[in-house]
Amino acid sequence: MPVIKMNLSAEEVRMFVFGKTLHAFDPDTLMRVATIYYRRDGTCQLTMENGDTDAGQYGFEEDQYWTRYNRFRDGVLHRFSLIRIDTHSAQAMYEDGSRAFIQSPLIQLMIPKG
Repeated sequence: MPVIKMNLSAEEVRMFVFGKTLHAFDPDTLMRVATIYYRRDGTCQLTMENGDTDAGQYGFEEDQYWTRYNRFRDGVLHRFSLIRIDTHSAQAMYEDGSRAFIQSPLIQLMIPKG
C-alpha cells in the first residue's frame, strides 16, 4: 500500500480529532503507547498503556490542534499539525517539525515500517 503524505486542512484536523477516541503509537516502533479520548466539551483524557492517566484540554487553531495536560509533557501547551499517512492514521507533528505520536482510531496500525 503506498504511503499517503499530505497535511490535513483545518476542517480535516477537526474532523479527525473532535469527539474521537484515538490510539497513540510511537512513530519509531509503531507500538501503541496510549489512548486519548478527545471529548466534545474540549477536555481530553490520556490513558497510557501502563494504566497511568492524565486529564487535559484541547482545541483548534487554524490547521493545527493543541493539547495541555495536567502532568503529561510537563503540563505545557503543545500545538500539532497532522500529516495523513494512510486512510485511518495521521502523524502528529510538533511545531518545530519533530514527530509526535501517530494517531489512529484503529487499535493496531497496519502501516509497514520504513
